[in-house]
Amino acid sequence: MNELAHLDEDLKNDISSAFGKSAEYYQQHAELQKQAANRLIASLEPWRDILPSGPIIELGCGTGFVTEGLAELYTDKEIQVTDLSDQMVEFCQQRFADSSNLQFRVQDAEEVSYDDPHYAMTISGFTAQWFEDAAQTLGKWLQATKPGGLLLVSFPGNESFPEWEEKCQELGLPFTANKLPDVEEMVVKMSVGPAQVDYYEDTVTQSFDSAGQFFRHLKNVGAATQKEGRALSPKELTMLINHWDNSTEGNIEVSYHLVFLAVKRDYDS
Repeated sequence: MNELAHLDEDLKNDISSAFGKSAEYYQQHAELQKQAANRLIASLEPWRDILPSGPIIELGCGTGFVTEGLAELYTDKEIQVTDLSDQMVEFCQQRFADSSNLQFRVQDAEEVSYDDPHYAMTISGFTAQWFEDAAQTLGKWLQATKPGGLLLVSFPGNESFPEWEEKCQELGLPFTANKLPDVEEMVVKMSVGPAQVDYYEDTVTQSFDSAGQFFRHLKNVGAATQKEGRALSPKELTMLINHWDNSTEGNIEVSYHLVFLAVKRDYDS
């Protein structure tokens, strides 16, 4: 294993560990992720009865926000529920112990095999932002999906956190949020080949009592792992929090750029 691969594996382990430790908090407090999951499931209504035969695979199940909707909609289909974190898989499996059509396993979503496309639907909520190349990984997921099948994902896009970035610029500090997928770039890449691509964008704002509470929330839901670049020093972070709080009247507001992407694989692919 070369050094780069080793570093990548270390990063994945860090991400998996952070989310695994956050399972209880995530289930109770990840309101944005739950809202996005509900909207993702709601978008399935036109597709509910026209998916081809074959199993459904969910990648990055977390504590089961998307899983819950799938279990209600598709009682007669095999649903494979996966996550990089064994703790998340265990948590989700315990939640849905009475659902006989759900199968659970630990799986790296970037390592989906597409040699034999057999999934009626590939679905994932709030996972794509963690990949090294989101468009490339989603392309693999589409190839693993049967002709006539559906790839359906949600993720925070690259226009998220403008308030955070603005406060960093005002102080001359680096903006250390992880780089998020560019929706236009992703749509262009996903549109190459015999597939029908549709997407919807929205902005959702969350309020926090303070900037410190926002950063604690990111950490507590497991989303604070830094993929690249340097983190702020404790002194710099304190400076940012104090500046953000002192320059804001009332609650701190943080905007998320939500992206919902649906790709139907054509039968002639």
